[in-house]
Amino acid sequence: MTHAPKPTIRDSEEEQIAQQLKETENRLVDHYAGHGEIIEDHVRHTFGLVSKRFRSASIRTFLPILIERAVRQELER
Repeated sequence: MTHAPKPTIRDSEEEQIAQQLKETENRLVDHYAGHGEIIEDHVRHTFGLVSKRFRSASIRTFLPILIERAVRQELER
């Protein structure tokens, strides 16, 4: 019998950050989509591009807030 590896603290932190990022993306869509010329696809695309910039960040705790600020800056240009 093979056993699946036990989840580590790092795994649960990554899951929590992934959930926070999804909530952040949805919040930005709710805020921007339908306002003026910005549409949902544009918000999600911008979120994806900005998220890629932070992919290799070694400290991940503050990623949701950093990404949210960067996306807002991009969308409000």
